[in-house]
Amino acid sequence: MAPNTSHHLAQTVFGSDKLNVAELYKIKGQVALVTGGGSGLGLVTAAALAQNGCKVYITGRRGDVLEQAAKDATPGPETGGEVIPIQADVSDKEGIDKLKAEISKREKFLNVLINSKSTSPIFFPLFLKNELMPSIDHGVSLGAPPINEADQTAEGLSKMMYNDESMEKWMQTYQINCASYYFTSFAFLPFLAAAKTVGNYSEPGNIINIASISGITYTSQRGQFNYNASKAGTISLSKQLACEFARRDLGVRVNGYFPSGMTSVHPDQDKQEFRQNMGIPFARPGNAIDYAQTVIGIMVNKYQTGSEVVVDGGWLLQMAF
Repeated sequence: MAPNTSHHLAQTVFGSDKLNVAELYKIKGQVALVTGGGSGLGLVTAAALAQNGCKVYITGRRGDVLEQAAKDATPGPETGGEVIPIQADVSDKEGIDKLKAEISKREKFLNVLINSKSTSPIFFPLFLKNELMPSIDHGVSLGAPPINEADQTAEGLSKMMYNDESMEKWMQTYQINCASYYFTSFAFLPFLAAAKTVGNYSEPGNIINIASISGITYTSQRGQFNYNASKAGTISLSKQLACEFARRDLGVRVNGYFPSGMTSVHPDQDKQEFRQNMGIPFARPGNAIDYAQTVIGIMVNKYQTGSEVVVDGGWLLQMAF
């Protein structure tokens, strides 16, 4: 009887433990660098990787915050994981050079670079005035004029969105949310390549750029043009990096991860608030588990690069504001 060719793919894993969840998402022993890892989604990232056995370096501007974050996120010794703080500001080349020098003293390679240093989105406080989402923290919010509060005429919009906004704020937002990802990615590219050549892993390290659905939506989300435009830049940058690395056969994967509405609020709290005011069809916020499941999945999938991974509870399906 002729072999059933439709089973060839499945037969490559039959009789093994390769489809076991523990094997599919095995990252124990890997070395990670998470920028902006002292708070918010960066800290969730660090905790998730360390809990699964990674050595995780976290960076940030505030040494005391980093030290406490590392203590809080480091799991028990049985996991083999740890979180190590390095104070550095990756929004300029001097800070990136300092970070690179520190990593060079300790490591010969990196398995993953997760760029999550970012400014905060502005739109949440504009309508969640009851502080429903106190834990939203993606960095420092630089603010933006609230477009809905302007006189909704050509003159009124011009007055608020021109006079109340600054070129410096736009440049700073872009520098942190986009340019810093570019410079950090290229600074640590040799470390990522060395994961295969020096660390003897089956593939080089990979890059995950934490962006936002704000870079995809067609709306300004009530006036945060500077933030949304910078995140769109992050998305484009991720695809360009993925393309150029693939063209040169470097094997370094680059993917963008766009979470939205992540908070520690209890999922049963005020569902109508989330559905009506936040525009989330699932009527609940995303949580640390939702986030961590996805970031580890991107990290381990060796056939994934140049992708946009959205986890937003359906927000983009209706773009409510």
